[in-house]
Formats: sequence, structure tokens, C-alpha cells
Amino acid sequence: MRKKEISMIILAGGASSRMGRDKSDLTIDGKTFLEMQIEKGEKLGISDILLSGYHGEKKYKYPVIPDRFPGKGPLGGLEACFRKAKNPYCLVLGVDVPLVPAEELVALIRQSLCSDAKAVIMSHGGHEEPLMGVYRTDLADAMLEEITLRKGAVFAFLQRNGYECYESQVPDRYFSNINDPEMYSKIQTTEMPLKK
Repeated sequence: MRKKEISMIILAGGASSRMGRDKSDLTIDGKTFLEMQIEKGEKLGISDILLSGYHGEKKYKYPVIPDRFPGKGPLGGLEACFRKAKNPYCLVLGVDVPLVPAEELVALIRQSLCSDAKAVIMSHGGHEEPLMGVYRTDLADAMLEEITLRKGAVFAFLQRNGYECYESQVPDRYFSNINDPEMYSKIQTTEMPLKK
């Protein structure tokens, strides 16, 4: 697999119920979370970038892909996007983890180049991140089965289809899931260097 064979899906369609407003449009240092994730994809040389379920206020040059089966969570978003992706592999990244360094995504992709697994996901400090990984796009039909016949849980899907982990070495704070006002405020006031 070469880099040009990778598309990117940014999961931006969550309800943001705990945050109270669209997480995609929140900002750090003047850039929205979604802009930060798009920039990472562009830095990695990915041209096919899909925005899953984004319903915020800003306009981007990349297509917004609605869920084909609303209310099915992240797996529903991935199922719709995998059918639109131009490449056989997809880098998947949630919009609410804007601090993850691009270098870690490079390492994740590098491991997936050498793997026969259908998905390679990020792991850090004993935590596995199913919404930060490289997936084969031919998993779309299996995802459809998961969201229509079962509960549509991402981990259950991965365990059923097989995956491996890339173990990150950067501090856990870079994987902070910013999904409530308290965490958002903490990130804004913490002196944490943003890795590019």
C-alpha cells in the first residue's frame, strides 16, 4: 500500500450533547478542530478527504458525507464514507481528538503498510482507539451487517473482523477526547505544545 492509496475520513457528525455545541467548530489557537484534522491529512499527502456527517457552519472544499442509516453512531458514518472513498484504505480520525500529532498518524500508516490486518488502530497507555486507525474500505458491507443486524458497536465489529494495534509512544494527553466544556476549557488553558 502506498500513501496515494489512502483516503481520509474525519468523523464530524456526533451529536455533541455533552459539549452543547458542534465540536467540529470549536477552536484552538484560531483553528477549528475540523481544520486541524484536515491539515493533518493534507500534510500526509492525502487528497481524498471525506467529512462524515459534518453539520456545522463552516464551508470546506471536501465533501460532507451523510450517514445512509442515521442514528447508528460512528460505524454508520464509516459505512457511508467507505462507499464513497476513492482508495482501498482509509485513515479514520475523530474530530474531537485535535491534539494527536501528525507524526503518530504517519507511524500508524507505516505499520498498516506492513500488516495483513483489515484494520490497524492506535493504542496508547493501554487504551485502544478504534476511531483512530487505518481501515480497508472493502469492510463497508461487513459494517452494514453490523449496524443492521447487531448493535453497531465499533469494538465488536473489530473483534469480529480482526485488527491489530499500533502502540504510540507520545504522552496520553495528546489523545485527549475533547467532548465537554470542562475538558475544552482545560485544553485551552494548559500550556501544552501543539505538535504539528
